[in-house]
Formats: sequence, structure tokens, C-alpha cells
Amino acid sequence: MTDVSTDNDVEEAAALRAAMVEQIAARHQALGLTLPAVVERALRTVPRHLFTGDADLNTAYQNAAHVTKRNELGKSMSSVSAPWLQAMMLGQARLKPGERVLEIGSGGYNAALIQEVVEPAGSVTTIDIDPEITDRAQRCLMDAGYDGVEVICADAEDVIEPGRTFDAIIVTVGSWDVPPAWLAQLAEGGRLVVPLRTWGLTRSWVLERQDGALTGRHHETCGRGDRPGPRVRHPPGRASPAA
Repeated sequence: MTDVSTDNDVEEAAALRAAMVEQIAARHQALGLTLPAVVERALRTVPRHLFTGDADLNTAYQNAAHVTKRNELGKSMSSVSAPWLQAMMLGQARLKPGERVLEIGSGGYNAALIQEVVEPAGSVTTIDIDPEITDRAQRCLMDAGYDGVEVICADAEDVIEPGRTFDAIIVTVGSWDVPPAWLAQLAEGGRLVVPLRTWGLTRSWVLERQDGALTGRHHETCGRGDRPGPRVRHPPGRASPAA
């Protein structure tokens, strides 16, 4: 974890965080998007350097993803996503204070951003299948003062708890499909924000639950691809994403 122990360090972290937010706001504007005030406030508040390991402050506040775990071949297994992408997905989710939010894929930083948006009455649950990742997320959240976030180590393709629902589900890992458990845990009128590979590109989709089915509301491109992706499958009764 980056050590910020002097007044100069604290001031530098705050200045770098502010510069990062300005970059995100400029990117949103260039894309014709609006950075919600509640998301901007969260970005200006959460100390990202507490979630990026031993990275120096300049690296911690780059507007880019930061890898936190690699396998024996050096392939990225977990990362703190690029803040511009996190901001975009949080905006897509249209989060409000008091809402219950499930995050699938645990890095810690995004869960802290969500907590800032939905507090004080809202709740945040983050889930990941890798105990090393959830343990790290738990430590980082505690160190940053977000001990109210519920961290669960489990397979997100399964229902966390029968009958438990969320107002929004945000998926921070690439997905080829929408497991039935995600629909089952989404409250009526709830929003699912998920990166899906459609038409050869990874797009962040907003899918809304209506009458027990998912309806595509909006999407933003968030990744590239050099070959057509597989057709996204949808169980009976589930609406396909709308173009």
C-alpha cells in the first residue's frame, strides 16, 4: 500500500485525484456523456492509492487500469479498473442514496465509490470467487474506512441468498452471458450494468428488469475486438439487448 504519511503527501494525493477527475469529466464531455454530481463527488473523495498496492501516487491516479494480481505466466487476474470506465458504469447504473447494490468482481475501490453514492441508508455487497482477491478487497476497504461494505467470496453465477434482491447490479468483469442468478437477484425496475461482447466489441450494457425479463436500455463501447464475438444467449422470457 502506498504510504501517504506527511502533509505534503496528502496534498499531492488530493491534487492528483482532482486532476484524475478533471480528465474523466473531459472524457465524458467528449463522448457526449454527463458525469453525475454524486459520482464526481465520490471520485474526489475515495483515496484510490489505498487500493493500488505499492504503486506510487502518480501511478495510483493515472486514468488507467492497475493490475493487482497476475498468474504464473504474468497474465492479469485482477485489477482496479480504469477510473473513467468505473465512472461511466456508475453513471449508467443511475445509483441513488438508499439503494442496495451488488458488485460482481471485487477490487475494493469501485465498492468504495458505490458506498459514497448510496450512503447513508444504502448498502453495498461485493462478490468474487477468488479468496485472495476478496481478502485483499476487505483489507483495502477497512484501511480506507469503508468497513460497511459486505465482501463475499463465492461464485457469482449462484444466488447469494434466496429471496435477496438488489436495486442495481454492476459487473466489473467481462461476461459472455447473463446468468439466471443475476436476473433473480435484480429487483423489479432494477438496473444491471454488464460488459458484454456484442457485435465484435465489448460494450457496457444497461439492462433493466421489467415484468421478470431484462430489457436493453443503453450501451457504451468499453473495449475493442478484432473478431466477431459469440452471440449472447438469453433464456426464455428474457429480452435481448436492444441496439
